[in-house]
Amino acid sequence: MMSSPTPELHRYYWQGIHLNQQRKAGHLWAFSQEEALRQLQPTLTAIHIIRPAPPNRLTRWLNRARVKDITDLVRQLAIMLNAGLPIVQALLLMATQFSRFGGKLIVLQAHDALMNGASVTDALQQSSSAFRGLYGDMLHAGEMTGRIAETLAQIADYREKHAQLRAKMIKAATYPSIVLASALLLTTLMLTKVIPEFAQMFAHMHAELPWLTRQVLLVSDMLRFWGKWTVALMIGMSCLLRCFWRRLTRLQTMVEILQLKLPLFGPLRTKAIMIRCCRTLATCYDCGIPLLDSLKSAQNIAGSLRYRAALDTVLAQVSAGSSLYVAMQNSHHFPEFVTQMVFIGEESGTLGQVLTKVAQQYEQDIDQSIEQLGEMIEPLLIVLLGGLIGGLVIAMYLPVFNLMQVMG
Repeated sequence: MMSSPTPELHRYYWQGIHLNQQRKAGHLWAFSQEEALRQLQPTLTAIHIIRPAPPNRLTRWLNRARVKDITDLVRQLAIMLNAGLPIVQALLLMATQFSRFGGKLIVLQAHDALMNGASVTDALQQSSSAFRGLYGDMLHAGEMTGRIAETLAQIADYREKHAQLRAKMIKAATYPSIVLASALLLTTLMLTKVIPEFAQMFAHMHAELPWLTRQVLLVSDMLRFWGKWTVALMIGMSCLLRCFWRRLTRLQTMVEILQLKLPLFGPLRTKAIMIRCCRTLATCYDCGIPLLDSLKSAQNIAGSLRYRAALDTVLAQVSAGSSLYVAMQNSHHFPEFVTQMVFIGEESGTLGQVLTKVAQQYEQDIDQSIEQLGEMIEPLLIVLLGGLIGGLVIAMYLPVFNLMQVMG
């Protein structure tokens, strides 16, 4: 069957009178001018101007479908299907609700593919790359078992939990990063702008300077003369490392091992990896995906070379007939709590539920760890910042104090 061309979305500029009798203007996305008028009529008493306003590249980029948009799309689609609405009608209804170009385009392309005979899985995969891989496997399993609405709800839950975990990890690193960056910037400004003024004053004193003052002046001179070259070299090395990072597997493994052994952030990263693995396995298992395929999905989403290798070993042993509990225990990478819970889940036939409980337990641990981390790091960072600035101030005023004692 020949597929009909997908209608193109257009951007329109409008002016009119709002229901509160105020003059309003703006832009909207629609498939045609008639649809644009239909979108505006419920909120405007009069429409004075409506005309095409083709977007530039920046506007298209700003209107792309974001991660949250796709999660909301999946959640709304699951709700509509659970309410008994046909999927084709649900997609058409959703297409009129999205304000961004990217979301409208995904829904429209999925609708067009369904109208041309594609399955729900194929239609969503054709509309966006976000529905490939793990989500594609889950959709296929849900479609085969007639549980597509339930599967979409599980995907939405999974994406929301994944986004929450990412936000928590970013939150844990944001405050220390800001304070350290501020300390570095302030120290650099003092060494390059303030300290040289003191150096000129000390040169006229013709007296021996204290050891601390001499070291600070030495660092200031080095930073002023070599600082630009050092920054340029670091930027160049960073760009070079980023280009070849994927090929440097051994270096990635070494860096990851160091990260996992960090006193404060190492346990957080390990728990985050366990949450991703356990939640992925639980979601796939509940969707009816075979265990081997579930392990492959968990391996792809682990976000850790070390645990990818561990899951590869687990996958090989399970393929050879071993139980998941024995395979995970033999890998020597998974915490005892995880392996014991897997054993309970396999014995009771509730592996999906048990793995979900494990993920929830680790999420609670991460919440508590982030709170404790903030309470511990805040005074340490204040002491570090005070020590740096205070040390520079003391180094600069030591010669002045010595001179005052001599004059006294």
